[in-house]
Amino acid sequence: MVKIKFIYEVETRFNFKDEAEAYKTLPFLKKVLKTELEWETLHFGPELFREDIVLRVSRTNFAEHELQSLAYKETDIGEIINIRREYSEKISESFADSEIINILGGNRAVKNREDIIEEIEKLGHKRFMSFNGKSFVGDYKSFNLKLMYTEQIRYPVLLEIEKAAADLKEAKMMAKELLDFVQAYDLRKRMITKEPPTLLYEENFKDVIS
Repeated sequence: MVKIKFIYEVETRFNFKDEAEAYKTLPFLKKVLKTELEWETLHFGPELFREDIVLRVSRTNFAEHELQSLAYKETDIGEIINIRREYSEKISESFADSEIINILGGNRAVKNREDIIEEIEKLGHKRFMSFNGKSFVGDYKSFNLKLMYTEQIRYPVLLEIEKAAADLKEAKMMAKELLDFVQAYDLRKRMITKEPPTLLYEENFKDVIS
């Protein structure tokens, strides 16, 4: 049996017109953003998404390695800073079953990415959008940073800053730390409170939203 892992994801992001502006605003980025990633996420269950729940299968490539994962994110309970409880499972060669699929009411005996996607869609959570791009990631002090590039949303360059908490009390403390970071670097006007999947949904389903 796979032991499910959950954290509280605490994050926000900032908009820059291009990479040069990001590095000029925050010069330390050049030293810390050393790892390049190419990523793709498949999102399932439009009815879940409209209830602010994220169900996705991800593929990340870096340094000739590939990481695949299944994630389920609960409703955002943050205010200025996004706070979500996230369940995540790494899909590897030894993957044998899925607690997330079990929570969704499906057959947990899935062995790979294809099995997972088939079972999710069998449960009625159809694939409705895909997201891809490139990122440079690294750590700065106690923060995880990701400079994200994608042509699929209206902000082509976003810097995400994130921390992971074990419980809600710690998550709220970390949200305060992120706000302190925003204030220290005068980034409030650059803050984008909507998460990238929400921005993607708005781009893909403008007619439905309007």
